[in-house]
Amino acid sequence: MPTTDDPTGTPAPSTTPAAARPADPSPADPPAADPTAGLTRPGGLLAEYAPMGAAVLTDAERWPSLGPADLARVEAARTHPAAPPWAHATGDRLDADDLAALAARTPTPPAAADEVPGWVADLVERVHRTVPRYRAAARSRTSGPRTPLADLPTVTRADLVADAAAHVPVDVPLDRVLEGSSSGSTGAAMVVPLHPRAVAADLLLLHALVTAAGATWDPDPERLGLLNLLDQRTAFTYVSAMSAFPRPPGTPVPLMARANLHADAWRRPGDRERWLAAHDPQVVSTSTHPLMHLLRLAADGLDLHPVAVVNGATHVTPAVRADVRAAWGVPLVDLYGLRETGPVAADLDGEGHVVVDRRVHVEILDAAGRPVPDGTRGEVVVTVDENPYLPLLRYRTGDHASLRRDARGTVLVGLEGRTPVQLLDAAGRWRPSIDATQILQAAGLRAWSLHQHADARLTLRAVGPAASATRAAREVEAWLGHPVALTVEPDPAALGPGKPRRFSSDVAPATS
Repeated sequence: MPTTDDPTGTPAPSTTPAAARPADPSPADPPAADPTAGLTRPGGLLAEYAPMGAAVLTDAERWPSLGPADLARVEAARTHPAAPPWAHATGDRLDADDLAALAARTPTPPAAADEVPGWVADLVERVHRTVPRYRAAARSRTSGPRTPLADLPTVTRADLVADAAAHVPVDVPLDRVLEGSSSGSTGAAMVVPLHPRAVAADLLLLHALVTAAGATWDPDPERLGLLNLLDQRTAFTYVSAMSAFPRPPGTPVPLMARANLHADAWRRPGDRERWLAAHDPQVVSTSTHPLMHLLRLAADGLDLHPVAVVNGATHVTPAVRADVRAAWGVPLVDLYGLRETGPVAADLDGEGHVVVDRRVHVEILDAAGRPVPDGTRGEVVVTVDENPYLPLLRYRTGDHASLRRDARGTVLVGLEGRTPVQLLDAAGRWRPSIDATQILQAAGLRAWSLHQHADARLTLRAVGPAASATRAAREVEAWLGHPVALTVEPDPAALGPGKPRRFSSDVAPATS
């Protein structure tokens, strides 16, 4: 899995290292004149990104279930003449028992409307025996093993940042912990303990979703099975093998990589394009900004043939979904989840995010923490029992949606990332940012930043065709009755770091 909220890849983890080898000098290191050049060198502020600075295991330890031929394929992908200087060497750590357990997994059907799944009661009972936070609650009688889910307190990101260990069961051996980090979009960064089977199960879910979207994702030893793509100055990058990927006996294991599109991440001009073309990934897992960059490279002649694209961590607009169809004729799976929770819901066709068939239960709560009826917007709160190292009861995501039940299952409608912003119109009424989302999407924007100043005027920075941006500004001005200053940006990177779809306001109250 990437080190963002995108739960769609393999982590950049390691077990607790016994020793760390210093990184060798890399031709990709920036020149000394660059004021940030020392940050990624040993001892620098970003030393964890130094190529191979934390690589401590052998390949046989990283992939216990793979033979010499598959390990040689991993090494060949690492050492391709156009390959970037990889920051890490990391593997899935799956052994034969793990693979058997993963093969035996079956989907967990969702509960009926207004029902709590049966596995939730078992989870509540178990955590009160094994998880320090709930053991303490049981001792103080503030909650217990038979407390209904709705009567339990919610858990926040701040709780995990302050004391992650209080949420890790005491009866789970910690010798297999994989380390994932989550920077989030608000609050302090945190480290999330991950179990190898949980990470591999995410891959199997991804395969099932891509298949459900209408694509065929079979192993092809001539191609990279999965590419997790970023576009930022420094990143955890590596080549890995997907031991759990479903395949016929004797078929070579598919490979995956986490790569960075940023020009500084490559040794020489043109290497990026040569490496991508040579490995021609079957599935590209990414977010809006790097996806749009990849689409521009494809328009400039980069010959790729993905069978599907998976978007995570950022909202995907209908315009971007249409761009993917136009460029490659393939489906786009929009996967919603957090590093802490794993995958929660997926939108295969632009018709809403359906909660996945796993041990995942979703509630919608109001600002006071009370459940709201289906169809009413509120905060998405998740109970999940997929990662043995981090079972979560009523985890507040900070994201907002309403629920709808239909033939597909439980659907998150109008999913909005983090706290929605209220915008003030000329009549003195507060308008929710979800309404602005609908206007900006309908105008054909790919990404945007809409800010309301203290005097109520607005600034719109829009990514998309100039005609679409002009129309968007005009519609927002008509909707709110305040003037809109428009800037058309070339791509989401111009909007600054973080999620390229955002709202902000200097008018109090700025948030609900």
